Amino acid sequence: MEKGKGGRLLLFATQTLCVFFLFHLIYIASFNFKATPSQQIKNTGRQILSEWKADHMSTAVKKDDQHQSLQDLLARLVEGDDRTNLYSTGFACDNSSLSLVCVTNKPVKINMSTMRVHLPSSLAAKNTTTVFRPYAMQGNTYVMNDITPVTISTTEPAPPTCDHTHQHPAIIFSSGGYTGNIFHEFNENLIPLFITSRMFKSRVHFIVADYKPSFIKKYRRVFMRLSNHEIINPAVDTSVHCFPGAITGLKFHKFLGINTPKNPSEHYSMPDFRTFIRQTYRLKTQSVFDTPNPPVLLLISRQTTRKFLNQKEMVNMMEELGFQVIIASSAKEMSNVEKFSHVINSCSVMVGVHGAGLANEIFLPDGAVMVQVRPLGFQWDVDSFYSEPGPGMGLRYLEYMMEPEESSLADVYGLDHPVLQDTASVAANGGYDAAREMYLDKQDLRMNLTRFRETLVQALRFVGRDINVADV
Repeated sequence: MEKGKGGRLLLFATQTLCVFFLFHLIYIASFNFKATPSQQIKNTGRQILSEWKADHMSTAVKKDDQHQSLQDLLARLVEGDDRTNLYSTGFACDNSSLSLVCVTNKPVKINMSTMRVHLPSSLAAKNTTTVFRPYAMQGNTYVMNDITPVTISTTEPAPPTCDHTHQHPAIIFSSGGYTGNIFHEFNENLIPLFITSRMFKSRVHFIVADYKPSFIKKYRRVFMRLSNHEIINPAVDTSVHCFPGAITGLKFHKFLGINTPKNPSEHYSMPDFRTFIRQTYRLKTQSVFDTPNPPVLLLISRQTTRKFLNQKEMVNMMEELGFQVIIASSAKEMSNVEKFSHVINSCSVMVGVHGAGLANEIFLPDGAVMVQVRPLGFQWDVDSFYSEPGPGMGLRYLEYMMEPEESSLADVYGLDHPVLQDTASVAANGGYDAAREMYLDKQDLRMNLTRFRETLVQALRFVGRDINVADV
């Protein structure tokens, strides 16, 4: 026995010395390593991205959601007096942003057949009745009439009995509106749902009004990661479900973004969301410095409106600059998020005319470049749609402004016509709809390759690919 014990002590001492020696070698190597120039460029770029993520991600201040009470988690969705009301009465609504969210931290009964949330009669806020449509952007009058309303009430009729009793809270929202358009799917559904539900760590039920099977199927991976439970479709399940608390509506902050100071307890950021998406779709490329060389450029090629009339020449020029070009033109191909997200994630640069397809920037790696070609004459919300969200995602943003000579409208009206020289007059005389029809629905583009080349050269430099302009 003593001999065996001595052998084990000798083995332990030998292992300890080996580990100490290994750490010593690593320490010496860390001071003697010298990077090559290309490695130094990449290391500098990575440092910039790391500093950006440190500024935008909130990991250092995140609370431990696992150990917070349900009441405290629900309270993080309302602010100021609304939070005080929630704690004192058990019910409060927050409309501090463009969205409207109502929260109850008391047990509720939800009748799926009538979309009525029955609050307990014991609530301090007696005779409460609130009716609204649970869509993230409450100010979007074009879609609100198509969203099923939800009634939240402590008044008659008397609450029904429970058919199903759950241990986790519910979130009620609509998948109606502009689903089918990737910009709106992320802007008004997926990002607001992440803001509203992520803190519950999948311990939450989704009740989806205006249930669209295609939308649910398309983003099934997202829903499965945000909730451990099957989605409840009120059009199919008309029973009464009971929950320990409920949220009606989704938090919306801004276009394709998360306004960190206004999110629940400054908890989540856009880098958090992008990390969540990468994990959800198993996207391997986190940084543009990990993308292939030659750099890959994704060209979003529209097939109906705002088409590139000289696309072949554009692609030739892109390839001469050193890009490997991928052309995305099939709506069916781009709608397959699980496959197309991997294509985008391999790219250093994405180029396209203003439109929903540019929302695919969500899947680009950090430090990649998104180039928006801005159509002549249509400027409404173009900045808030793409130029402002890009930097918040850790992307570089460039834009190319069309000139009248590059518009197909010049072939129809002539260069001297007000449609090309005084584009504001179209909206002044016919309003938003007239301007949209003219400049988004009836206009195609014939790019000035000399001017556009300058934008692409800048994109190359942004992604760390220096070129000799005189040679190309």
